[in-house]
Amino acid sequence: MLRDDLTFDEFAIFVREYLSVSDRKSIRPESRFERDLGVTGDDGNDLLEATERRFGVSLCSEETGVRETFNLGPNEYLFHSEGIGPDGMAPSLLFGPTTPIVREFTVGDLFGAVRNARSAEQ
Repeated sequence: MLRDDLTFDEFAIFVREYLSVSDRKSIRPESRFERDLGVTGDDGNDLLEATERRFGVSLCSEETGVRETFNLGPNEYLFHSEGIGPDGMAPSLLFGPTTPIVREFTVGDLFGAVRNARSAEQ
């Protein structure tokens, strides 16, 4: 059974271990996954899946993916894609005038989503 009193410090330990972040680097609620911790693309998706497994929550639904959990608009994403696509083109060249918007996504955002999901499931 999962505890319902998860602290940010406990969550930060999970993030640090999962991402192999040096103990010298501070992980705070405002730490941004992409800019501060270097997480992007598939690595970001893997982190979300590992978070679901570790904390026994669902952050993603079949219908809306993570859009509902993180209040993402139709053209908003949590992570940039990783470089060149399978067709050899940079993803940014494929979207034209509707370039995707990547929201700043913090450790605190993910921690809050885990806490909310745990509360909803109790």
